[in-house]
Amino acid sequence: MKKNVLYMAMMAVGVMMAACSSDDDSITSGSEQTIPSVGEYITFNSSMGDQLELLGEENLDGGETTRSTMSDGVLASWSTTDKISISDGTLMYTYLPKEESISGTNCSFQSKSNASFLTDGGGDEGTFYAFYPADAVLGWNGTTVSTMIYTEQKYEENVDNSGVMGPYMAAVATTTGGGANANFTFGHICSVIDVDLSGFDGGTVESVALCSNTKVSLAGRMAYNASTKAATVSANDEDIYFSSRQSDVVLVSDINLATPVVRFYVLPTKQTSGLTITVKTTDGNYYTKSSSSEVGKSDANADYLISVSGTTGTACKPYYKKYNFGTTTNAKTNRWMAMIPGSTYFSMLSTPGSHDSATSSVTSYTSSSKCQSETIAQQLENGVRAFDIRPGYKYSTTITTENLYIYHGMANTNVLYKDAINAMVDFLQANPTEALSVIMVKEDGTPFLSSWTDYTTEMCNAIDEIHTQYTDYIKLLDHSYYTLSDYRGKIFLGYRNAWDLHKTVRVTNWPEDNSKTDYSVGVGSTCSASVEDEYNKNGDSKKAVVNALLYLASINTNHTLFHYTFTSCANNPSSYASVQNPAAATYIGTLTGPTGYVYADFMGSSSYSGQTLLKAVIEQNKKYVYKNRTRCAATSVSGTDTGVDISSDELADDGTVFSRRQ
Repeated sequence: MKKNVLYMAMMAVGVMMAACSSDDDSITSGSEQTIPSVGEYITFNSSMGDQLELLGEENLDGGETTRSTMSDGVLASWSTTDKISISDGTLMYTYLPKEESISGTNCSFQSKSNASFLTDGGGDEGTFYAFYPADAVLGWNGTTVSTMIYTEQKYEENVDNSGVMGPYMAAVATTTGGGANANFTFGHICSVIDVDLSGFDGGTVESVALCSNTKVSLAGRMAYNASTKAATVSANDEDIYFSSRQSDVVLVSDINLATPVVRFYVLPTKQTSGLTITVKTTDGNYYTKSSSSEVGKSDANADYLISVSGTTGTACKPYYKKYNFGTTTNAKTNRWMAMIPGSTYFSMLSTPGSHDSATSSVTSYTSSSKCQSETIAQQLENGVRAFDIRPGYKYSTTITTENLYIYHGMANTNVLYKDAINAMVDFLQANPTEALSVIMVKEDGTPFLSSWTDYTTEMCNAIDEIHTQYTDYIKLLDHSYYTLSDYRGKIFLGYRNAWDLHKTVRVTNWPEDNSKTDYSVGVGSTCSASVEDEYNKNGDSKKAVVNALLYLASINTNHTLFHYTFTSCANNPSSYASVQNPAAATYIGTLTGPTGYVYADFMGSSSYSGQTLLKAVIEQNKKYVYKNRTRCAATSVSGTDTGVDISSDELADDGTVFSRRQ
């Protein structure tokens, strides 16, 4: 092959194609640049080798880990719908299988349109680089392909025997036979994880997620150099959402369990503490199990991933791992944050919260003070992740950690502040994928101030003493770019009113029975917040102000802005909750963006539509957290369309020409 002639001819063809309509099948060219007919193109033969490192199958219900029976032939065999991208380092084309040549892992690929690499029967050899799947290629420059292991993956793309797509693979070959043939042996550049749901008994499966127990990236944008067999994962950008951000979660959605196995493609990164697997059903329930065993045994070397920026942990040889999820008997429920990528900004989540969270045990002033029917521990199990906590004091000369109770107005909840924090820390220790928020306010018994005594100093000291025991679990807001990953396994702590003697955090102002937007919050005033807390409104007027702030939250694109919406009303919590909770749930269903924090009476309870509202808030996350960009999302899986990509180093202006011929 005379490559200088090839480059010049195809450069001219590519530029001319870019200037023409995609519907125009005729391309005028000079006599030296005539496009040949089908049959004059290189045939690229391919097979699959470099077997993945096979790790043992793990039963999440317990029992011994068994040896994997997977083989490359079962994992990745060619089908008629496969497409590969082939480049000579300057031009890139899409090739489709020669159907009659398919034999398991072996196949011949050739162009089926009038745009391909020319051959002239000469004896020169040329080097070519191939990447599979073609639809996952985002760009090519020289020998380096840009691609993504996407955070959201589609079941139909990944499932075994679907004939749609297999794992990410790459190969290098040199033409033979006078430039007429090239033989590729593909090797894997990503890891493959299967989750077997044949024993799952929790209902119809909607989606399944993997979450790294050590917050190491499982997905991200990757540049792969086919010549050196080396890959680099890009650092996170600053997008609010993350079609190109690294993620410690990979979700497979749109599941139709034609087979009981859900397949994931992930970066070849070592998971030293295993993975958490969460199954979501169509009725909005979550079932979670975790493995503790290390995943990925071999260190990276020159043949595999060599650089991962913006993550912790190390790269490893691509592996295959299978988990048998088993039944729901030993599964934890409602661990919904395990399905949210850690790269999501914390302020952009939709998070259910409970108003006056500790009031389930109230025995006095119950008609106005009892706002929850379940304890904080029970709320955590239900999926509540934000809490309204109000420590106070009454008729005491000394405030200590042993008599600092939580109040609602004049009513003592009979819950010690330390016990509330203990319950949260216990939950986080057992569920490190989750993150909690606590908004505190000193309850002063308004309007019964005459019966209270001001012991602010003692109270702050007692709070400090409790917090000092949990410094590893309490995190303050001291900059504007915290993500869920920053808060996994921690409590995000904030204060509603100014306690001048408090030693640990900058306090925030909170509107009393009012709405307020855009006021400073956090250490150094790094963020702002909007609040709806007009508790003396009820009925339609309350619905209107709640909906107004929920709408503002849903169109928010500023990750430094928090939204707090209280659906609760004063005096008769149960009566108003039975009206406000379903109304808020219905309105949330019409929104397409985040709700921010939604605090309600009886949140998550089976009474007063508390469970309906909780599920509506959690469900909102899937509408915007994922961008639905997968390997098949941008292009057709089938067809004979061929792309021509001229690398930027071939153009004087460093631009890219991409043309498409039907």
